Amino acid sequence: MSEVFNFDDGKQRFEVRLRRNDDDSYVIVINRKDKEEQELQVSAKILGTGQFQFTLENIIYKCSVAKDGDIRFIHLDGEDYEIKRVGEAEEEFGEAEEDLGSLSSPMPGRIVKLLVKPGDRVKKGQDLIIIEAMKMENKIASPFDGIVKTVFFPEGDQIEANVPLIEIDEDIGNSEENKGEIED
Repeated sequence: MSEVFNFDDGKQRFEVRLRRNDDDSYVIVINRKDKEEQELQVSAKILGTGQFQFTLENIIYKCSVAKDGDIRFIHLDGEDYEIKRVGEAEEEFGEAEEDLGSLSSPMPGRIVKLLVKPGDRVKKGQDLIIIEAMKMENKIASPFDGIVKTVFFPEGDQIEANVPLIEIDEDIGNSEENKGEIED
């Protein structure tokens, strides 16, 4: 998935393009008017709700990220930053892909029940998680057959709208032995 953000640190404004690779690393391209475009390789991992650790040029950083619609609030090294998502990356950065493997929360709420765990095989339409929002329970179902790769939040956690909840690797194997299996 590729995204484009505008960043303004009060001194200058520039564009940041972000693309996630298959190996959970990221390519970040920074485009400033006064400098040549800069491309960085970053590896990152999730530490907890909104908490990330990333490695850039052999230096490990920890940051907090909060999301409100298209705005991202980032706290890094004692400084606060705000970036705005402005759209999908254009063709020169690679075709933008819909992130079908990551299921996001439709609204803020609380995770009432996790129905799967990493490693579970799931079928299209199978309920994965139950979220309570506005005094109603909402079930999030799998969009395709696959295997649960990551569950980002435990039961009881409060979540924001549009945050990834579960990541599923699509099961593209059509062998008869894979069909119909669902692990408990």
